[in-house]
Amino acid sequence: MIIPEEYDSLMYDVAERFRAGSFALFEWELETLKEFVNNFYSAVESNGCVTLEDFTVFMDFLCVVKDADNEAVQNLIARAFMKSAEIRNRLSDKNDPQPITEP
Repeated sequence: MIIPEEYDSLMYDVAERFRAGSFALFEWELETLKEFVNNFYSAVESNGCVTLEDFTVFMDFLCVVKDADNEAVQNLIARAFMKSAEIRNRLSDKNDPQPITEP
């Protein structure tokens, strides 16, 4: 997974601000977070998996932003969960056994 250069320092700052109750984000910060989420799901879809390290970075991201009282961040979280559901549904479709029908 490609992690944007700005992501690491941004997440440190965002985590501190969010803990303090300040949920405002600049447009460039939101774009960096969107790029991170897009890169995560691109890696999942192209590789069929992600490394444990990438998964934990993504989970840390969700942990930091989950309580944000910011509509744009909540929309980003919702998009991430929708992408996960889409992938899960595709996996379920491939793994569902076909019902046995009587002749």
